[in-house]
This record gives sequence, C-alpha cells and structure tokens, in this order.
Amino acid sequence: MIETNQHIMIIPDLHGREFWRKAITGLPSDAHVVFLGDYLDPYENEWIYWSDAFKGLLDVIEFKKAHFGQVTLLFGNHDLHYLFPELKGTRYNEYKADVIRTTFEENLDCFQMAVEHVVGGKSYLFSHAGVHPAWLKKHPDLFGPADKITAETFNRLMFTDEFVAALSDVSALRGGWSRVGSMIWADIDEFAGISANGSEMFQICGHTKCLAGQPKAFGNVICVDCLKAFSLTDDGIVGF
Repeated sequence: MIETNQHIMIIPDLHGREFWRKAITGLPSDAHVVFLGDYLDPYENEWIYWSDAFKGLLDVIEFKKAHFGQVTLLFGNHDLHYLFPELKGTRYNEYKADVIRTTFEENLDCFQMAVEHVVGGKSYLFSHAGVHPAWLKKHPDLFGPADKITAETFNRLMFTDEFVAALSDVSALRGGWSRVGSMIWADIDEFAGISANGSEMFQICGHTKCLAGQPKAFGNVICVDCLKAFSLTDDGIVGF
C-alpha cells in the first residue's frame, strides 16, 4: 500500500478515447496516475478507428515507461481477453488479436491487476471492475480470508491458471451465469446494498459506463467510468 498526501489522478476506461492526454498535461511531479484498464475495443457508435485506439495504447505504455514509478496501468477485461481466450468478450478484434497480444506480452511489466493508496487517511483499492466479497468467498482456496485481501494478492496471482479461471466469472447483468462477476467483470449494480469487502477500505473502479456522466457509488465502492479523468485528494474525488 502506498501512503501519500499528494493527489491521485484516475483515468477510467479509454476504449481508444483521447481524454487522458489533456489530463496528464503538466502532470505535477508528486501526482500518481492510475489507469483503470480497457485501452482498446472502441464502441462502434463513437467512431474511433482501431489504428487510433492502438496508437493510444502504445502511447499509454510509453507514458508509463517514462514515468514508471508515477504511473499504474491496470488490466481490464478488454485487455486480458487478448492474453487469455477463455476471457473473450464483446468487440474482440479477431483480425488484430495477434499484434495486440504480442504488445501486451512484450510489456507485461507495465501492467498489474490492482493497486492501493492511502489518501487523507483513507485506504483505497483500485481495480478495473471492483472486488465483490461474494466473488472472493466463491474462491476461498485461491484468495483465503476475504478480510486479508490486498492488491498484492491479485498481482501475485495474476497469470496463474486458477486466477484466470476465477476471472471468467460473469453475472447475469453481463450475460453470464455467476452470482457476481470477477474483478474485471463485476457490474457496479452488483454492489448495491453491501460494503466492498467488510473493511474500511474504499474501492475505485471503472468498467460500468456511468450514463449520467457522474460517478456511481454503492457503499464504499465508487465507479468512475464517466469518459473523463478524476482527481482523488484529501477532499474526495473531483472530475476535470
């Protein structure tokens, strides 16, 4: 866990969008940037070319390499399904899958599953879709006690067969059969009525597009997939 009194910049799902470029302009040296994943697979109705989305991914990776300790790149479902066919979802690009997979494989050290920060005395867990306690309890042999989970738990397990299998859990809200989705598939509405993990830790995630353009929260889980960047400071989350 990273303790900081500086602000955290949050970049939600890109899908080829360019808003992140303006957000990082003039990045303060004491800021930390967290990308929540889903760099590719643009929406058809947004008219973003695949080539532009792919260039965006390459530029994000270069940005990470240029500011390695200052930037965190998380994996989303639209990234991991190019590495693991069993995770394949919507808008998967069959024609460009090989070059995308190679790009991720050549830059695996730039990506992770989760990260933690402490801001204003509050603990925050960042992941692509949020970590549902019912998902953790479904896989006790993999994760152990739910109240002992940290970002390092997921990063350590990242490419194991058992973890990838657990990541394939998808709920009915996303067309699957599981009670709840995994940390790359959970819909924010799945968190209605519960806290994130039974602790005081807050969660920040993307994955579920917030149609009203404002973050959506249940308990201590906050979804910020709003097509814009946010800043997390001692005063809370602010969009810009």
